[in-house]
Amino acid sequence: DIAEKLRSAKQAWEADALAELPEKDTRAFPVGHPDFVYNQIPARDGIAHGNIRRSNRWPNCSFFENWTSVQDSITWEIDVLEEGDFEVEIYYTCRPGDVGATLALSFQDNRHTFEITEAHDPPLMGMENDRVERQESYVKDFKPVRTGTMHLNKGKGTLTLKALNIPGREAPDFRLMMLKRVDVSDV
Repeated sequence: DIAEKLRSAKQAWEADALAELPEKDTRAFPVGHPDFVYNQIPARDGIAHGNIRRSNRWPNCSFFENWTSVQDSITWEIDVLEEGDFEVEIYYTCRPGDVGATLALSFQDNRHTFEITEAHDPPLMGMENDRVERQESYVKDFKPVRTGTMHLNKGKGTLTLKALNIPGREAPDFRLMMLKRVDVSDV
């Protein structure tokens, strides 16, 4: 009896809560608020296209891997709240045989290209502490690399990360992008 009452209460709650939500979440990821210097753009919030896949089906703490084609890309729907220049930092891993990939980050009419010039291939971590294989993603020690500065215009659109060339087997695994607002007085 109690279990049936709880099931009914849960079903009623789900019907009520889900009725308020849109079928498709169309909210853009806010970037470039004038009061904040740093903006994190994690793999968690990205959408993989082509062969790229998440390290785990649950997005939190996952990363993108299996980037095997220049047709593949990672995208984020963003809303740049205030136009500006941003230093781009990428957190990646890359096998020694896959060094040399050229990546392009684009938003609206602006594009920033850079090359991954250094291998960084750490093992997955975490399983040595598990008694039972975890369902969540294992992690790696991702390497940050500053790639230069990109201008972002105010407005909504798609931020796209693509590989222009993949000289090895794969482009780098991707975990996080940091955008740091560049103060014009620093230039």
